[in-house]
Amino acid sequence: MFPDNTALINFAIINRMDLLEKLANGNGQWCATVAVECAESAKYPGLAALNAAEDIFGEPLYPNPAEHQDVQVLRNRLASPGDPPTKHLGEAETVAIIARRRLSGVFVTDDRDAARLATRNRITVTSTWRLLQLAHRKKWMDADTLWGYVQTLRANDRGTPPGVRDRAAFDKWLPT
Repeated sequence: MFPDNTALINFAIINRMDLLEKLANGNGQWCATVAVECAESAKYPGLAALNAAEDIFGEPLYPNPAEHQDVQVLRNRLASPGDPPTKHLGEAETVAIIARRRLSGVFVTDDRDAARLATRNRITVTSTWRLLQLAHRKKWMDADTLWGYVQTLRANDRGTPPGVRDRAAFDKWLPT
Protein backbone atom coordinates (compact mmCIF):
# COMPACT_ATOMS: atom_id res chain seq x y z
CA MET A 1 0.00 0.00 0.00
CA PHE A 2 1.48 3.29 -1.18
CA PRO A 3 -0.37 6.36 0.16
CA ASP A 4 -0.75 9.85 -1.14
CA ASN A 5 -0.57 12.52 1.57
CA THR A 6 -4.21 13.43 0.96
CA ALA A 7 -5.35 9.97 2.05
CA LEU A 8 -3.04 10.10 5.08
CA ILE A 9 -4.58 13.41 6.13
CA ASN A 10 -8.07 11.92 5.84
CA PHE A 11 -7.20 9.10 8.24
CA ALA A 12 -5.58 11.60 10.62
CA ILE A 13 -8.68 13.82 10.58
CA ILE A 14 -10.85 10.91 11.69
CA ASN A 15 -8.08 9.88 14.12
CA ARG A 16 -7.88 6.38 12.64
CA MET A 17 -4.25 5.87 11.73
CA ASP A 18 -4.67 2.56 13.59
CA LEU A 19 -7.25 1.53 11.01
CA LEU A 20 -4.94 2.53 8.16
CA GLU A 21 -2.22 0.40 9.75
CA LYS A 22 -4.61 -2.55 9.97
CA LEU A 23 -5.58 -2.08 6.31
CA ALA A 24 -1.91 -1.91 5.27
CA ASN A 25 -1.37 -5.19 7.12
CA GLY A 26 2.40 -4.79 7.34
CA ASN A 27 2.64 -3.94 3.64
CA GLY A 28 2.90 -0.16 3.85
CA GLN A 29 5.46 1.70 1.75
CA TRP A 30 5.85 5.31 0.69
CA CYS A 31 8.09 7.55 -1.32
CA ALA A 32 10.31 10.24 0.15
CA THR A 33 8.24 13.19 -1.03
CA VAL A 34 5.06 11.82 0.55
CA ALA A 35 6.98 11.20 3.79
CA VAL A 36 8.15 14.83 3.80
CA GLU A 37 4.65 16.12 2.95
CA CYS A 38 3.23 14.03 5.76
CA ALA A 39 5.77 15.33 8.30
CA GLU A 40 4.93 18.90 7.26
CA SER A 41 1.18 18.25 7.49
CA ALA A 42 1.59 16.77 10.99
CA LYS A 43 2.58 20.25 12.21
CA TYR A 44 -0.92 21.59 11.54
CA PRO A 45 -3.50 21.68 14.34
CA GLY A 46 -5.49 18.46 14.54
CA LEU A 47 -3.10 16.45 12.36
CA ALA A 48 -0.58 15.21 14.93
CA ALA A 49 -1.89 11.67 14.33
CA LEU A 50 0.11 11.77 11.08
CA ASN A 51 3.22 11.13 13.18
CA ALA A 52 2.12 7.47 13.25
CA ALA A 53 2.59 7.19 9.46
CA GLU A 54 6.31 6.51 9.77
CA ASP A 55 5.58 3.38 11.80
CA ILE A 56 3.08 2.20 9.20
CA PHE A 57 5.06 2.97 6.03
CA GLY A 58 8.68 2.67 7.21
CA GLU A 59 11.72 4.04 5.47
CA PRO A 60 10.73 5.97 2.34
CA LEU A 61 11.81 5.00 -1.14
CA TYR A 62 13.93 7.57 -2.95
CA PRO A 63 13.89 7.90 -6.72
CA ASN A 64 17.01 6.93 -8.64
CA PRO A 65 18.13 9.20 -11.53
CA ALA A 66 15.91 7.50 -14.15
CA GLU A 67 12.91 7.62 -11.81
CA HIS A 68 13.65 11.25 -11.04
CA GLN A 69 13.31 12.06 -14.74
CA ASP A 70 10.02 10.16 -14.82
CA VAL A 71 8.86 12.11 -11.75
CA GLN A 72 9.38 15.41 -13.56
CA VAL A 73 7.49 14.24 -16.66
CA LEU A 74 4.61 12.82 -14.61
CA ARG A 75 4.42 15.86 -12.36
CA ASN A 76 4.18 18.11 -15.41
CA ARG A 77 1.25 16.02 -16.66
CA LEU A 78 -0.57 16.59 -13.38
CA ALA A 79 0.28 20.26 -12.94
CA SER A 80 -1.80 23.22 -13.98
CA PRO A 81 -0.33 26.55 -15.01
CA GLY A 82 0.82 28.44 -11.94
CA ASP A 83 1.11 25.39 -9.67
CA PRO A 84 4.15 25.54 -7.40
CA PRO A 85 6.90 23.05 -8.33
CA THR A 86 6.11 20.82 -5.36
CA LYS A 87 2.40 20.42 -6.19
CA HIS A 88 1.66 16.85 -7.36
CA LEU A 89 5.25 15.83 -6.64
CA GLY A 90 4.34 13.08 -4.16
CA GLU A 91 1.83 11.51 -6.53
CA ALA A 92 4.26 11.69 -9.46
CA GLU A 93 7.10 10.22 -7.40
CA THR A 94 4.91 7.38 -6.17
CA VAL A 95 3.73 6.51 -9.69
CA ALA A 96 7.28 6.73 -11.10
CA ILE A 97 8.77 4.47 -8.44
CA ILE A 98 6.00 1.85 -8.61
CA ALA A 99 6.01 1.81 -12.42
CA ARG A 100 9.78 1.88 -12.97
CA ARG A 101 10.49 -0.78 -10.31
CA ARG A 102 7.43 -2.82 -11.33
CA LEU A 103 6.34 -3.03 -7.73
CA SER A 104 3.19 -4.84 -6.81
CA GLY A 105 1.01 -2.59 -4.73
CA VAL A 106 -1.98 -0.35 -4.44
CA PHE A 107 -1.74 3.44 -4.70
CA VAL A 108 -4.12 5.14 -2.26
CA THR A 109 -5.12 8.55 -3.57
CA ASP A 110 -8.19 10.74 -3.66
CA ASP A 111 -6.75 12.87 -6.46
CA ARG A 112 -8.66 11.89 -9.62
CA ASP A 113 -5.94 13.06 -11.98
CA ALA A 114 -3.28 11.12 -10.06
CA ALA A 115 -5.55 8.05 -10.05
CA ARG A 116 -5.96 8.28 -13.84
CA LEU A 117 -2.20 8.69 -14.28
CA ALA A 118 -1.50 5.68 -12.08
CA THR A 119 -4.09 3.56 -13.90
CA ARG A 120 -2.52 4.48 -17.25
CA ASN A 121 0.75 3.15 -15.78
CA ARG A 122 -0.96 -0.13 -14.84
CA ILE A 123 -0.99 0.63 -11.13
CA THR A 124 -3.93 -0.46 -9.01
CA VAL A 125 -5.58 2.52 -7.35
CA THR A 126 -7.93 2.84 -4.42
CA SER A 127 -9.26 5.72 -2.36
CA THR A 128 -9.90 6.68 1.24
CA TRP A 129 -13.57 5.84 0.69
CA ARG A 130 -12.87 2.38 -0.71
CA LEU A 131 -10.57 1.62 2.23
CA LEU A 132 -13.21 2.73 4.71
CA GLN A 133 -15.79 0.69 2.85
CA LEU A 134 -13.46 -2.34 3.05
CA ALA A 135 -12.97 -1.81 6.78
CA HIS A 136 -16.76 -1.84 7.19
CA ARG A 137 -17.07 -5.05 5.14
CA LYS A 138 -14.43 -6.65 7.38
CA LYS A 139 -16.59 -5.58 10.35
CA TRP A 140 -13.85 -3.37 11.76
CA MET A 141 -16.48 -0.64 12.16
CA ASP A 142 -20.23 -0.39 11.96
CA ALA A 143 -22.23 1.69 9.50
CA ASP A 144 -23.02 4.42 12.04
CA THR A 145 -19.32 4.90 12.81
CA LEU A 146 -18.48 5.12 9.12
CA TRP A 147 -21.33 7.59 8.60
CA GLY A 148 -19.77 9.67 11.36
CA TYR A 149 -16.45 9.62 9.49
CA VAL A 150 -18.23 10.76 6.34
CA GLN A 151 -19.71 13.68 8.30
CA THR A 152 -16.33 14.56 9.83
CA LEU A 153 -14.51 14.48 6.51
CA ARG A 154 -17.27 16.47 4.80
CA ALA A 155 -17.10 19.11 7.58
CA ASN A 156 -13.35 19.36 6.88
CA ASP A 157 -13.90 19.86 3.13
CA ARG A 158 -12.51 16.40 2.32
CA GLY A 159 -15.43 15.33 0.16
CA THR A 160 -17.79 12.38 0.44
CA PRO A 161 -18.07 8.97 -1.21
CA PRO A 162 -19.24 9.23 -4.83
CA GLY A 163 -22.91 10.14 -5.00
CA VAL A 164 -23.35 10.31 -1.22
CA ARG A 165 -25.26 13.41 -0.14
CA ASP A 166 -27.35 12.01 2.70
CA ARG A 167 -27.76 8.91 4.87
CA ALA A 168 -30.04 7.15 2.36
CA ALA A 169 -27.45 7.52 -0.42
CA PHE A 170 -24.73 6.42 2.04
CA ASP A 171 -26.70 3.27 2.91
CA LYS A 172 -26.98 2.45 -0.82
CA TRP A 173 -23.23 3.10 -1.36
CA LEU A 174 -22.05 1.12 1.64
CA PRO A 175 -22.46 -2.47 0.38
CA THR A 176 -20.75 -1.95 -2.99
